[in-house]
Amino acid sequence: MTGRKAAADAARQAGLPPARRWRLLTLAWMAVTAVGGLLPPLGPHGYQPGGPAYHFVGFSVLTVLLSATRPPVQAAALAWAYGLLLEGVQYFVPYRGAELGDVVMNLVAVVLGALAARGVRG
Repeated sequence: MTGRKAAADAARQAGLPPARRWRLLTLAWMAVTAVGGLLPPLGPHGYQPGGPAYHFVGFSVLTVLLSATRPPVQAAALAWAYGLLLEGVQYFVPYRGAELGDVVMNLVAVVLGALAARGVRG
């Protein structure tokens, strides 16, 4: 039995259709991204070590996950809109702040995620 067939058999035994599993995984990733974006910064004076990496990983992975159940361009638009929403929420959190640089990093990450998703789909 191939690895792909074994994974498909395990998924069927789990009882959830593939699209539903992708949606649940996407929602879980969105929750992780939201929590990470709303926690207090780890460094002094609001500095977040590894901040750009969090944006690139968080939003490129989100775009790839969203692309599992919708076209990559639509997935990219949704992922970027989610990033804008999180930046908007951060504006109202006392120890966070909405920053244009973060919005730009999210956009770059979303584009990279859409390109990766497109490459995976073929």
